[in-house]
Amino acid sequence: MGLFDFFKKKNNEEWFEIYSPLNGKVIDLSEVPDDAFAQKMVGDGCAIDPAEGVICAPVAGDIDIFETNHAVSFETPNGLEMIVHFGIDTVTLKGEGFNRVATSDTVKVGDKLVEYDLAFIKEKAPSVKTPVIINNMDAVEKIEVVAKGKDVKVGDLIMRVLLKK
Repeated sequence: MGLFDFFKKKNNEEWFEIYSPLNGKVIDLSEVPDDAFAQKMVGDGCAIDPAEGVICAPVAGDIDIFETNHAVSFETPNGLEMIVHFGIDTVTLKGEGFNRVATSDTVKVGDKLVEYDLAFIKEKAPSVKTPVIINNMDAVEKIEVVAKGKDVKVGDLIMRVLLKK
């Protein structure tokens, strides 16, 4: 392998794209009022301060919607594991304010998963800031939050991930 081949391979890195699961503003995880998320104990990523809408799939893959509908975990075909966790301490709502609309355990980007009542949840939960987290960071070489500080709509690119080879 010559020097040119090395650079060619380097520029051919395969970045995996993650799209916004919500309408809202992309914020840093440190702005989430929960230490487990803010200190990246459960993984790295970003958070979204949501506008009214619906939780949609940020990636294609298999999903598991928590019984209380406040969080959705994802596993992509390339092995990336993620979670979208709507708000903080929203598990205590026992599903109130959330309505599951997903009909399949396998999704594509943008598929609607859970509708939420933003006003109700804002009144009942400490925060509606929603972490979008990669759980298996040991499989990740690099992560770039490309939309930090921006207002996004469902389906807008928010992160790119380079997986370890």
